[in-house]
Amino acid sequence: MRKFLALSIAILMISVLMPKEVFAGAWTVPKHHVWGEVYTKYSWAKDCFEANCKRNRLPGHAWSQEIHLEPKLEFGVTDWLTALGSVAWFWGQYEIYDRPPAWGSYYAKNNGLKYITAGGRARLFTNPCIGSVQVKSWIYPGYDNGKSPTPGKGDDAIEIKGLLGKSFILPLYEKFGLPCYAGVESGYRFRNHHVANDVPIFLEGGFWPTNWFLVKGEIDSYITAPTRRDDRKESYAIWRAGGVYQVFGGDSVYRKGQLFNIEITYGQTFWGCNTTAYQEVAWKVDVQF
Repeated sequence: MRKFLALSIAILMISVLMPKEVFAGAWTVPKHHVWGEVYTKYSWAKDCFEANCKRNRLPGHAWSQEIHLEPKLEFGVTDWLTALGSVAWFWGQYEIYDRPPAWGSYYAKNNGLKYITAGGRARLFTNPCIGSVQVKSWIYPGYDNGKSPTPGKGDDAIEIKGLLGKSFILPLYEKFGLPCYAGVESGYRFRNHHVANDVPIFLEGGFWPTNWFLVKGEIDSYITAPTRRDDRKESYAIWRAGGVYQVFGGDSVYRKGQLFNIEITYGQTFWGCNTTAYQEVAWKVDVQF
């Protein structure tokens, strides 16, 4: 946790001290414009993080895999206010290999609607960096369908968080500088179904080696908030790295004008509590018009 806080403070200092334009997560879509994304992820795991945060094999030497498909839409109500929403579908498979012969094999798969999200993002200021506040809700209508693996844990939630960020030029030599960006997001998520509330911490950064290709990395995490209730405590942190091919128009950071981007990333869960240690490959197609 202290490492996350230290990195967040460092990114905030960079955002305030370095010049240039504002960026990424805190953006709002221009008035009456539409931004859309199709997000697809394939994840797999053979390990899990126990309640004590130690990493172990899944019980019975099981193998878990999942496909996540989520179309997303954002609409610029005004230049400073954006409405957002998405619908997620999933396919999951779970197989246990180490079982007594008399029990036979265990194989289960399931698919269906995973969750629906809705919310809004409001830009509060643009100097010395851009800052926004976002409210977002999750509903899991397909959770209690009596099948395994279930599409999520049914932990309907409401999240409130602040977003800060800024892009800058990293001077390398003489008149040459490398365009970069960095940002941080955090807040609080209220969850139900006897799952403890948590604190989201999201860190993102990248650079442009050319004006049409972005190299980026991120840390996406949710840390269980202190609670006196006997709720299930779930935390995780995953790193991702990849690239964005900016086919034409603007890019996925500045969100200016029309754009068409393709993004591919790879990620690994490197820390957690009561969670599966997934690896993932994800690809996204972004458009704005």
